Amino acid sequence: MSKVKVTMPEQIIGGLVEKLGRAGSAGFAIGLHLTYTSPRYMLQSYPSAWSDRYARNGYLVSDPTIHWGLENRGWVRWADLAGLDGAGVLAEAAGHGLRYGVTSAVLARGSRSIASFSRGDRNFTDDEAGDVHLRLGELHDVTLHVHALPPDLHDLLRRLSIILTQR
Repeated sequence: MSKVKVTMPEQIIGGLVEKLGRAGSAGFAIGLHLTYTSPRYMLQSYPSAWSDRYARNGYLVSDPTIHWGLENRGWVRWADLAGLDGAGVLAEAAGHGLRYGVTSAVLARGSRSIASFSRGDRNFTDDEAGDVHLRLGELHDVTLHVHALPPDLHDLLRRLSIILTQR
């Protein structure tokens, strides 16, 4: 008799976050299930110097990755958003080692999630960007009806140096 392996939602979520984290080797921000611009879950691994500067200067309102993610679905490289970056947010990010990036936006089942991933060495290939978008879609789906992430997942996120904010 073969045994059926049961995978708990926190295992699926943890596995997806780990894979997405590897894609964004210089850091990432994942906002899941946005209401206006406020996510139910915010997962972030950007360097604290950049996160602090971003918050202190209120870059959220002028960040072209956020504007793109609120208006589109799919993925886009940061280089393709340069013309929309009048405030210079992406140039500031590059100064903190976040030179190349991709933003992914998902709108499914009445909910929107936006994520950005960065690396310092090279641009994301089409395959890598597509994989990030696919995994964000999976994470979006698996967390849609989860209203409190379990403690085991909090421990994993801490071990991965990922900051979690929940509302």
